[in-house]
Amino acid sequence: MKWTLNPVTQVIVGGLLAGVSIGARAQAAPEPGSTQIERITITAEKRVTVLDTTPAAITALSGTKLAEQGATSFADMLSLSPNTSFTTGQGASQIFVRGIGNVFILAGGDPGVALYADGSYVSDQTSSNVSLFDTQRVEVLRGPQGALYGRNATGGAMNLISARPTADFQARGGLLFGNHGRKEAEGFVSGPLGAGTLGRLSFQVKELDGYTSNPLAGQAFGPVLPGGRSTVGPDKLDDQDSRALRLQTATDFSGGTNLRIIAGHYRQKDAGPSMPLLADPVTIPQLLFGALPSTDPRSVESQGASNRIEVSSLQTILEQPIGAHTLRATLSWRKSEADRFWDSDTTEAAVATSGFSTRSTDRSIDVHVASEDGQALQWLVGATHLRFDQQQDIDIQTQIPLGFLVPGAPFTVPVPGGVNFALGGKVYTRSSAVYGDFRYALTPQLALLGGIRYNRDSKRADEYLNIAAFGLAGRGTPSDSWTSTPASIGAEYKFSADTLAYARLASGFKSGAVNLGSVQGNLVRPEKSLGLELGFKSSFWQRRGAFSAALFSTDYKDMQVSQVGTATVILTNASKARIHGLEMELGVKPAADWTLGVGIGLMDPTYTDFVNTDLRNMQPPRNVKGNQLAFVSKSQAALSAEWTPTIAGLRASLRADYVWKSRVFFTEFNTPDATQEAYGLLNVAASIRPANGKWKVHAWVRNATDKTAITSMSIASPLLGAARQVTYTPPRQVGLGASLEF
Repeated sequence: MKWTLNPVTQVIVGGLLAGVSIGARAQAAPEPGSTQIERITITAEKRVTVLDTTPAAITALSGTKLAEQGATSFADMLSLSPNTSFTTGQGASQIFVRGIGNVFILAGGDPGVALYADGSYVSDQTSSNVSLFDTQRVEVLRGPQGALYGRNATGGAMNLISARPTADFQARGGLLFGNHGRKEAEGFVSGPLGAGTLGRLSFQVKELDGYTSNPLAGQAFGPVLPGGRSTVGPDKLDDQDSRALRLQTATDFSGGTNLRIIAGHYRQKDAGPSMPLLADPVTIPQLLFGALPSTDPRSVESQGASNRIEVSSLQTILEQPIGAHTLRATLSWRKSEADRFWDSDTTEAAVATSGFSTRSTDRSIDVHVASEDGQALQWLVGATHLRFDQQQDIDIQTQIPLGFLVPGAPFTVPVPGGVNFALGGKVYTRSSAVYGDFRYALTPQLALLGGIRYNRDSKRADEYLNIAAFGLAGRGTPSDSWTSTPASIGAEYKFSADTLAYARLASGFKSGAVNLGSVQGNLVRPEKSLGLELGFKSSFWQRRGAFSAALFSTDYKDMQVSQVGTATVILTNASKARIHGLEMELGVKPAADWTLGVGIGLMDPTYTDFVNTDLRNMQPPRNVKGNQLAFVSKSQAALSAEWTPTIAGLRASLRADYVWKSRVFFTEFNTPDATQEAYGLLNVAASIRPANGKWKVHAWVRNATDKTAITSMSIASPLLGAARQVTYTPPRQVGLGASLEF
């Protein structure tokens, strides 16, 4: 294994090894005056454990601290965990852990990082990137988690945990204002409802005018194709108008039984993300109309855009003692709708529009029994079943130069009547599994670890593809099923109460996929992973410091990767890939009012066997063996420092975070036209409150240096000009808020 570190990484790693460290191991806020790093309890292994003594690479993030820092999106959160990142493609969430994630932005595929909300799997990635609010904790598990978390956890798993109802009355309300017309309100009311029942009602309202200007704002436009949609240019893009509500109840019955019910609703209606096109020497708008997209990343010409997301969910969580053991049953229902429409050529010419409409219903049940704590043999056995039905309809209306289709024809004349790509259909996913997780203590210091799952997945689709201009009109009903037995085996050794070492060999399985609307017949093969991890965790200096490290190597077979398709991106299989890596997290409290730390992630993510054709650059097929995996960086760093003095009875907090990542390629060909060079983002936050008071004033600045960088890229078919559609980091954002507790 060989890494070539750039100067920035050398400085960071050198500082860590020398013990001169500032940075961020994200954690719950310590008590005022404490000189110790606080112990954090987690539920990542489906039982309550302490983060520092759990033999796995896990980052736990406090929801309260994240909100105070303005870090309420996936992108903000995941930058604080080593070797993790987030982006979004055409509205679909793309979470990456250790080089693996959701590379597919359409229905029919699955992510490589399993996303859970209060223990229930979230299948629909087109509607999962919604605002976080009233969150207790976010847990990120790195590495294959197939034995415990099952399908689609070849890279890791992530669990969003809501704040629970309280036994005493509590309430909080807050307002926040910022630049770009930001206005937010958030709060909750929690307490006893009577008859052994506790309740909690949480809400959030977000409004943002948008930070990408539109020179065509307010202008009316006719349709691109006859019978198409007439539009009006939106005022701005990258705006937000959302409402969220969550109602929880928790009831204690006789015998220790507890029933928790969580109902939620989220609605968003705005113009949506800007998704500009990068300039190319020759583009379709230029050939046909002499129009060029803007080179200003904060200015996009849009003749029309709309973005609507609506999600309703209901969960019941039952906990029931069975002798000394505990049964937990989680039943979940989630319904989502996402409709997106945008001017996809981003010029003043009527060249192309794109519309994506997605509907889904997600139903799942998980039942497991966990043994009592403190025994030599600890075990957990369970069963789960999921039904996920999704429908997606894509409508792309575009003008294409006649010369693209007819040899010798002019490139300045469009195909008569234009070209309409209509594709989509329904996908029916079923998954059932039984699983077990075990820990056996041979001695007070040495324990053996193991887990296994038997999983059966199936997918069936009813799809269509209509491109009248090409004489294509097809339907298909592809289907397939797969069985898998992901497992893990390992050992942990406690040198002392505060020092732990572990080794684990684990496998993962990602379900096969449907390229919905491509009418290909055969489904994309499942992705499989096998990873070895060696870890170390320790607290030191009378718990003023905590350190964790993990060295890992994971092999992937039939890795699912996105490719250029006829109308949209499609999935295919890369034969083999390998990812080596190292992660380190360090938190230190040199004084009661200082918390310093660092998080480092280093990887060598490469394809080891993958023959493919670069359609954008018209290159012949070649093996990209040795190239860097798409969408991920080789090195990341997250540094933070927080100062929390108490002055004249007021407790203040001043925090700075700097997150940095090395170069990213957006295709497996590692070409300079599809890359983002290394960059870093600086975020600062401050707050002040009475030491024992009820009010708080806080402020934050995200991307303080106003850095502009590409976070995602999607390359269109050569028939559509092989255009590069991108998203950018948000510009500098400032927020000032106040909250009051009752």
